[in-house]
Amino acid sequence: MDARLACVAVVFAGLVACGGGGGDKAAPTASPTSRSVPTTTAPAAAATTVPPVEGSGPVGGPVPAGFAAASVTFVSLQTGWVLGTAPCSSPPCTSVLRTGDGGHTWVGIPAPRAELAVDHGAGVRRLRFADADNGWAFGPELWTTHDGGGHWARTTLPGVDTDSEVFDLEAAAGKVHAAVIDSRGIVILTSAADADDWQASPTVVAIGAGPVPQADIVLQGDTGWMFEVDRTVGGGARLTATGWVPWSPPCADAGGAAFLAAASAADLLAVCDEGQWNDRPRAVRTYGSADGGATFNPVGVPVPLRGVAGVTVGGPGTAVVAGSDAGGAALLVSTFDGGTRWSEVYRGSSGGWNEVGFTSPSQGVAVAADGPSDTGPLLMTRDGGRTWAAVAFG
Repeated sequence: MDARLACVAVVFAGLVACGGGGGDKAAPTASPTSRSVPTTTAPAAAATTVPPVEGSGPVGGPVPAGFAAASVTFVSLQTGWVLGTAPCSSPPCTSVLRTGDGGHTWVGIPAPRAELAVDHGAGVRRLRFADADNGWAFGPELWTTHDGGGHWARTTLPGVDTDSEVFDLEAAAGKVHAAVIDSRGIVILTSAADADDWQASPTVVAIGAGPVPQADIVLQGDTGWMFEVDRTVGGGARLTATGWVPWSPPCADAGGAAFLAAASAADLLAVCDEGQWNDRPRAVRTYGSADGGATFNPVGVPVPLRGVAGVTVGGPGTAVVAGSDAGGAALLVSTFDGGTRWSEVYRGSSGGWNEVGFTSPSQGVAVAADGPSDTGPLLMTRDGGRTWAAVAFG
């Protein structure tokens, strides 16, 4: 990540204004900074120039007719994969596509022999790659590839209940981290990206009292944050040099869900859906941190959404929030001045969002969830979040 991106959350915190090449902090290329409904994070690394990734994995074949996306992951401006489904005569109909030219053309590659999970049912619903070779399909099951998607294997995690569920997974700095729910709460496991040597952290985050617990991981190089949401924000953990340690996430008293994006190891942006489950006025608000999540302060004006589904940060002063309006239409709204003004940049049909994230300050991705299968179009922006268009796979 270059210094301009490191300034993004500081701009939102109202501490400095960054322009051009301003700023004096830099951080390693990050993993996705988006969260879904349940990341995101993003599902793409944030950097001004992401080095090309050498081709790996199977050659690829035709894109199945009728393909609809569920999750997307990019490891460079050119190389990415999409998990989804397409009509087929022999289930499971889960499909994976790969691009080597920034989403302009796609090929089909082997997919895990698992159903595309809906409403936390069996199978997988998200996809992440750390590099050209190492990737994971997850939620609630976990499937792993170490040859670019040529072969997938069902992975059993040690130290957790046999019926545990993988809620979230992100990779950065040569490691992969998974948030898993079992009888104790949210357990975080870590492995080298190119191996299956998972180790559980002693830090376990309690589950809230709501009916559908969720867990979100946001990584920024070798730093990270994980927090639990069950109608409202519960406990959390922070990744440090010594491992995952307890952390108090933002929005704990908001009365609704929260989503987090990281511009650097210090600079964070949180979006809170306030007043959904308590007596606070209903609003979507942003909060910035310049100290790695130790404190958060209000920034900007309320985001013009009724509900929020994810957030990602791009260039200086730029953020995109995914959500919906009062009528249920799926919206993307952006700010380019640190939250002083927000504008609608995409309007879809009724539904929600699976993911939204920036690959660079100019290039970003989002996946809509339009139907009962929680799949929809893959959208891309190539102008820093100002316009978004559906990707043609065929």
